[in-house]
This record gives sequence, C-alpha cells and structure tokens, in this order.
Amino acid sequence: MCGINGLLYKEATLDIVEQLQLMNHRIIHRGPDDDGIYHVGQVAMGMRRLSIIDLSTGNQPMYNDDNDIAIVFNGEIYNYKILKAELELAGCKFDTQSDTEVILRLYEKYGESMLGKLNGMFAFSIHDKKKELIFIARDRFGEKPLYYYHNNEKFVWASELKSIVSLFPELKKVDRDALALFFSLTYIPAPYSIYQNIEKLLPGHYLKINTLTLAVEDRQYWDINLHDKVETNISYVDAQKNIHKLLFESVEQRMIADVPLGVFLSGGVDSTIIAAIMAKISDKKVKTFSVGYENKRYDESARARQVAAHIGSEHHEYILDYKDIFDIADKIILNYDEPYADSSCLPTWFISSKTAQHVKVALTGDGGDEVFGGYNKYMLPHYRRRVNMYIPDFIKPLLAKKSLADILLSRGDSKSIFSKARKVVGILNEDLISGHLNLLALGFRQDELDQLFTGEISDYKKLLADHLGTIDPEVDELKQLRYIDKQISLEGDMLVKVDRASMLCSLECRSPFLDHRLMEYTYKLPDDYLIHKGNKKRILKDTFENLLPEKFFNSPKSGFEIPVGEWFRGPLKNDMLETLSDVHLKQSGLFNISYIKKLISDHCENKANNSRQLWTLYCFQKWFKANIH
Repeated sequence: MCGINGLLYKEATLDIVEQLQLMNHRIIHRGPDDDGIYHVGQVAMGMRRLSIIDLSTGNQPMYNDDNDIAIVFNGEIYNYKILKAELELAGCKFDTQSDTEVILRLYEKYGESMLGKLNGMFAFSIHDKKKELIFIARDRFGEKPLYYYHNNEKFVWASELKSIVSLFPELKKVDRDALALFFSLTYIPAPYSIYQNIEKLLPGHYLKINTLTLAVEDRQYWDINLHDKVETNISYVDAQKNIHKLLFESVEQRMIADVPLGVFLSGGVDSTIIAAIMAKISDKKVKTFSVGYENKRYDESARARQVAAHIGSEHHEYILDYKDIFDIADKIILNYDEPYADSSCLPTWFISSKTAQHVKVALTGDGGDEVFGGYNKYMLPHYRRRVNMYIPDFIKPLLAKKSLADILLSRGDSKSIFSKARKVVGILNEDLISGHLNLLALGFRQDELDQLFTGEISDYKKLLADHLGTIDPEVDELKQLRYIDKQISLEGDMLVKVDRASMLCSLECRSPFLDHRLMEYTYKLPDDYLIHKGNKKRILKDTFENLLPEKFFNSPKSGFEIPVGEWFRGPLKNDMLETLSDVHLKQSGLFNISYIKKLISDHCENKANNSRQLWTLYCFQKWFKANIH
C-alpha cells in the first residue's frame, strides 16, 4: 500500500527528478515507510510505501530481469499467492515475496490482458521501454485513486490531486460541471475532478500512453454485465452455500499481511459479519475497533460490544467527543483535495487514527449494501407500486408539488421519518433512474442549485445520465439501482472517504465485500434472494446468522452520522458564519448571497433544518479558501 506519482514529457526535462520528489513529498502520509524514484529519459515514476507484505524485499520501483520494464504500485493483490504459483509452474522465477513482482511478471507474460486475473485494490503504472509505453490501471471498483492530466507536452499522474496541482498550480481552474455534481451529490465522481483538465481514471479502466507521441488510449477491462442470465433454477440453500464460500475466501485473502491487522466494528450487519468470519478463520484473537458517541442518538457502541463479546475479540472502543476533532476538522476536510462534504469522513478519520495506533491494516464492511441490496432506497420500486395501488392518480401531482411537500415535510433532520417521506413524495412522478438520481442528491436539489448560483449551472442529473450511458429499461429494477450506486456513489463517495481518511493516518483499509466475484454472483441471483417482503440483504443475513448474537438483526441500526445541524446552531456556529460571510462568498463570484443568508437564518432560528446545504457550502468554502484564494 502506498501512493504513486508519474511524469512523462515529450522532451527530456532536466529537473524531472526534483519535480517527482516534490510530488512524492506531498503524499508522505500514504507511505511513511519508504520511497522510491524511477527515471529513464523523459519518464519518471515515484512512490511512497506503507509496508504491508514482504517488508524486506518489496521495495519499489521494481524491475524485470532485463531492466526494460519497471512498475510502481499502490494497493494489494489478494490472490497474488495463487497467481505466483501458476507463474512458477510456467517457469517464471521470483526474487521477492511481494505482490508487486507478481503484477510485473504477469505483465511480462500476458500484457494488458493480465488485469482480468487480478483480485484486489490497486492503481499502478508500468513503463515498458521496448514498447515505448506507459501502462496505467485502476481496480474494478475504484478503491485506489488515480488522477491524471495531459496535453501535447506532458502526461502527469498521481494518487492524490495535491501532487499534480502543487507542481502545476496553473491547472487550478474550477470545472463548472464538477461544481454542479459536488453541490448536488456532496462529492465529485469519476471521471470528473474539481479542475477542468484533470481527470480521474474510471474504475475498471486502463490507459496506454505512447512515450514518443503522448497519444492516450482509455480502455475498459471490467464491468458488471447487467444482461447476465439470472440463475432462476438455483435453490436458496445452494445460493447460501456459494455466498458463504465466496465471502469466507474473500475475508481470508484480505487477512494476508506481514503486519498486525484488525477490523472496524460499527455494530451494523456488514462489519459484524466480517468480524465474525475473521474470528472463525484466525487462530488469534481478532482486534476489533469501534467508535461510540456521547450523543446516544448516534451511539451504537453497545451493539459493537455485544458482537465483540460474542466472537471473543480484543475490543477497542473510543468515545468521540466532537470537541476533540473540531481543531483538526479543517485538516481532514482539506485532505480530500477537492470539495468533499460527506460529514462521516470526520468519525472515519477518528476511528482510523485510533486504529492506526494498534495495527496497520483494518478490514471494513464497506460495500455490503451495494452488493446485497441493503439501502432503503432499493425499496423505491416497491413503494412506487404501493403508491400506484392505493393513491388515486389525481392526488399524485399534488403530493409531488414542491410547495406542498415543503409545507408538510420541511422540518426534521436527515434521520426523521418526515425527511425520508419527503424524498419519496418528491419522486412519485419520475421514472426509476431519474428518481434514484434525485435520492443521490444529498446536498442541493436541482431547483435549489438554480437559486444558489448567480450564473447558469449544469443539470447534475443529465451529467450523471450521460456518464452512466443507456441502461436497458428491461433490466430488473433492483439491478439498475445497484449498478447506478456502483458507478457513482461507491466510487465517488464511500471509497474516497475511507481511502483519504485512513491513509491520512497511514492505515490500510480492505473491503471483503468488494470482491468482484461476489458482486458478479449476486447480480445473477433472483431479486427476492436479496430483498424479500421488506427484508433487505436477506440472503446475507440468513447465511451468516449462526455466527452472530441471538436476535441481532432485530435491533435497529442508526448509521454513521454526525449532528451537523446541531453544530451549526452551537459550537460551530461562529465558524460557519465566518466561513459563509458575505466577504468570503463574494470571492468566488459564484453565489446568490441573499439565498445563502436565508438558508443560514432559517437554520439558526430553527425554522428549517438546512444542515445538508450549509455543510456542503461550508466544506466548499474551506476548500476554496485553501486552494484558490
């Protein structure tokens, strides 16, 4: 695990090594154990290493026997031992025990087709001198980040945006489409970045760059096939057996490390199942880590303690007093390099910082909802059918009107039944995909965006629809919704949140649910194996119920949330007012200040809960001040 950087110029540049060293220096937190520099002619690649596997001989850059192929690599290949054994049977010799060398040898033997053999999270770059080629790839789900910029003179790539813009500050030109995406979603999904000419490599894609002409090819090597035939003949019991085998294998592979490891234990279904499987596999006590809250409304530490006692783990619990992170909140927010307003990044950093004091690797339950159908929004088709059954057609347009919805349902925070009902009311008359894209708007809705900005702003739903491409409406509705989340919110939000927060603490996080074999398999199962009569993640819970405390699934789950609305009326009010003051808002020339002032006054006077809009603005202004002004 580490961070990588790279530079390719059309003409040789004298200070290319110094430039790369500057890029490496900006991401020391990603790899405090070691660094490395590769330089041949107009090509330079670098890395910062967090040593996890093969501590003594896994240093990078790594070269083939002829020294004409070199690699820098960020991530972990979980099936590297299997691949290594296959290569050795084919006569390949190895000098190290590292997964980096396995990638290198696979590339030598199979070229770009080797990507289909890898099971892991990764971003790597290979310089192939004979083919006059730079080969860059990103893992299937986008667990590891990769930014790049190119023009006719140079091609630049990096694990974090800060490495690129610190070297080329002239690239700090804000992209209007990215603004629309951020202010609606609260994050910016690939391929967009906040800057006009810097892109994120899409998950499941790779780049080939000719080192002489700088011509760039972008190709996709993996995606979920929505048209895979559903296995209607497989019994529920047999499907459970397959799920059991796949998830146990995934957890076991992700427990391979030459350093101590543990697991985040939130008290939810997904992390609990991962912890329980780890306890079954390991011959040592599993180290579990959880965060509790002084505010009992958000606290699930009792559930985590119950699970820890049940599986016999070495449990570490930390109570989060938000006063402890106020002083470092700016550092956490700004570490994302782009505007990022998922407030759960703060407790994610907190638990990562505590966990990093004990281990260097932590498994997580991330991805369980996307893989097994766990989100409430996946019930949307069911709700729509119920509405069509019981609500007369002439009433539906009245319910969908914003004015009526605002009057009836404007109060309450994001956890309230009114807030949830309002979202359902707002999408009654929309098609499936458009309605789901509305649900992804955790910041400003499109009508609110039009009031927020002084100039014209892009339609975020059109941007997302263009990115998604055509999804066959004949494809099952649940598959469509899960696919949208895989393409947008998983890569753009959840995985970004965990990667940046954990790597800021030099902690590696691994997600067993994000094994492509597991996701591919669940897409072939009948829908009612995943969601049945309102029971979400049905097959996951039924398969592993015997590993968990009795009646565990009967307890409610509150989620990893923080009281932003309360903060802005209390301890963060002054900072919010200063950050969103007229003088600071005017600097960007973007906003309708009178609209923002009303959002603030209504929130502070408790006339409405505008926490989602204000937190989004607050995070943007923090980023803007640090990066543009």
